[in-house]
Formats: sequence, structure tokens, C-alpha cells
Amino acid sequence: MQRQVCRVVAPEGRQRGEAVFESPREKETYVRGMFDAIAPRYDLLNRVMAANLDQRWRRLAARTVVAAGAGAYFDVGAGTGDLTFAIDAAAPAGSQVIGLDLAREMMVRGRAKKAFDASRLGFVHASGLRLPAADASLAGITNAFVLRNLADLDDFFEEAFRTLRPGGHLVSLEINRPPGAVFGPLYRFYFFQVMPRLGRVLSGDAEAYSYLADSVKRVEDPPALVARMRKAGFEVALRPLMRGAVVLFDARKP
Repeated sequence: MQRQVCRVVAPEGRQRGEAVFESPREKETYVRGMFDAIAPRYDLLNRVMAANLDQRWRRLAARTVVAAGAGAYFDVGAGTGDLTFAIDAAAPAGSQVIGLDLAREMMVRGRAKKAFDASRLGFVHASGLRLPAADASLAGITNAFVLRNLADLDDFFEEAFRTLRPGGHLVSLEINRPPGAVFGPLYRFYFFQVMPRLGRVLSGDAEAYSYLADSVKRVEDPPALVARMRKAGFEVALRPLMRGAVVLFDARKP
């Protein structure tokens, strides 16, 4: 496996450097610890930095995935549950919605966020690379801004294909680097200059938001992600959002 590199802020007195992940397990451990650390301020940071547009995109993702009809839905990398709750609101009667995440503290915040019917909705500590579901048992799988944090994209897409029933949907929201002579540079300035500083002020965690900003530089472009999804067996449609700064991928299992 090719080593994965991420740039982070080193502790006080040391130079900023790069974290090199030698294995998927090592990257998962890093990502879990980072999100556990920022969990108390995560929702505030999302609302401020995305101007609340992320909620609109999550509702769109939920409406897209439930086209598969009643059944079991997994929200991978659920965090504090915004997309999980949106799927619960949109899914037909008789459905079950499960939010999965590596970071336990994020799920603790999600469980406490609002009252929900535990017979229909729940949270499970699990990896997107090892989905706790039988073959062809799920109606849909979602993830919001999670692909760039997964330790092995091909393994995730193969797991999604394995667990989805025929006609089921994998719906992914992900950041993109939009083109354009004006919007493109403004976007890059915000993500690579403003966002890390704002995240550090609001969360007190400089390393986490340096990692997240750097992850945008490393995220694969939409054609490359589509190629991976098709390699796993999916039929894929794209929907650009916010001038292409965000992309909704709708991958259907034939």
C-alpha cells in the first residue's frame, strides 16, 4: 500500500511537519483521535465555516439516498449525526437508520443532540472499511465530507458495494477544488488560509484544522473518485453544488 502523507502542526517548539501513515489502521487511529478532540466544538465550527449551507447539502443527500425505499441505511462517518437525523426524517416508514463513526466522542454528542426513536435510529462505533452488515442487506449508505479521511477508498467502495442490495445507493458529499479565475482563488484562500486560523480560534486545536485544510489539497478530483466507484461496480451520477466547491456523488448498485 502506498504511504499516505498529511501535513500537521507540531507541538510548541517543534517545526510544522508531515505525518506519514504507514497503514490504514494508523490513519484511522489519527483521525479518530483528532475528531474526538474537536467534538465539543464541531457543530459550531461547521455552522460558522460553511455558513449553515452544509445542512442544506445533507438534506439533499438524505433525499437522494432514500430513493431506494424502505430498508436499512448506514451513515458512515456520522459524527454528531446531522446527516443521520436527516435520513431518519426522509426515510419511509419501516426503515432503520444507523450512524457509524470511529470517534466515540462525536457519537456521544450526536446521541445527546435530540430525542429519537431508538427502535428506528441508532449510533454504532465502527469503521467504514469494515461495515457491520451482511451482503446485499442495506438500502443505502451515505457519508458527508468523509471520503478524504478514509484510510482506503477502494476498500470502502468495495464494502459499500458488498453490503448494498441491488438498486441501493451510496451517496457521498465531498469537497472539490473548483475552477474559475475568480471563485477558484477565493475558495483556495478561504480553505488554506482563513479556515485553519478560524478553526484554531474556535476550537483551540491548530493541528486538527491544519490537517483538515491540507486534506482538501489531497482529496481526489471528481473524475478520479468516480473511476474508483465504477471500478467497485457502481453506476455514478454527479451533482455539483456551490459552483463545484462541493460535489454530490450518487452511486447506484445495479
